[in-house]
Amino acid sequence: NLGNLFFKNAKENDFDVEHLVMDELKMHGEEPPKIIAESMKKSNLIIGLTSFSIAHSKARINAELMGIRYLSLPDYSKEILSNTSLQENFLQKSEKLISLTNKLSRGKKIRIISEKGTNIELDIENRKGNSAPGFVNNKILLGSPPDIEVNIAPNENYSNGEIVIDGSIPHPKIGLLEKPIILKIENGVITSISGDPQIKSQLESIFSKYSKKSRILAELGIGYNSKAKLSGNMLIDEGTYGTIHFGFGSNLALGGLNEINFHLDFVTYEDSIIIDDETIKI
Repeated sequence: NLGNLFFKNAKENDFDVEHLVMDELKMHGEEPPKIIAESMKKSNLIIGLTSFSIAHSKARINAELMGIRYLSLPDYSKEILSNTSLQENFLQKSEKLISLTNKLSRGKKIRIISEKGTNIELDIENRKGNSAPGFVNNKILLGSPPDIEVNIAPNENYSNGEIVIDGSIPHPKIGLLEKPIILKIENGVITSISGDPQIKSQLESIFSKYSKKSRILAELGIGYNSKAKLSGNMLIDEGTYGTIHFGFGSNLALGGLNEINFHLDFVTYEDSIIIDDETIKI
């Protein structure tokens, strides 16, 4: 229904627009059908109203290399269109992302600690920070409103420690967390999951369908949308001010090297973030 709504609106505003429909995907990061991927190359703006995000897919990345903008709107609904998080001043907030993006690009190590028990170190040397302000233009080719964030892909084999997740896991089977989930990371890979037995079982089931690459810590993201509140929806939760998220699986779109048709984020309320020796204030 949203696809039809967007298509109708675009036609009424004299855009040359095509509306393509594909079967529902099973996970974030999957590739769209070949006919969709080929059509994407012929556009200058793609609006992705999909169930699961294809922002991390090779088809989307190839479109970006051609200078094509992609507005990523997975799991959208009329409720999200009326959510207060879309009332944020995206242009104004984008200016605040630049400083932290540059610090991430210059940094070598990130340590994240919290009173809840999170204590993990990430190697980010020679990796580039990314600013994701929630809109697209001629320079910013990927946007996912209401998500406003800064992120980076850590070097895949060097993250070590534990992460306590107490916010959400934006997957249709999970969403908001009532009890924390603890992830143990060794040499960049999840080696154990503990905490809520039901959520643990669901996560093990999700990861079991994919290779070991799905368990690689591939992203650290920091939310900036002050009008967003955790809801279980990926784009709202990732961008919520006062949270950080850890992405596992594919990170080619962020400048990483892990290639897999899978990406899953874990959102937690903000912990202390230390880049080299500087504690970051958001």
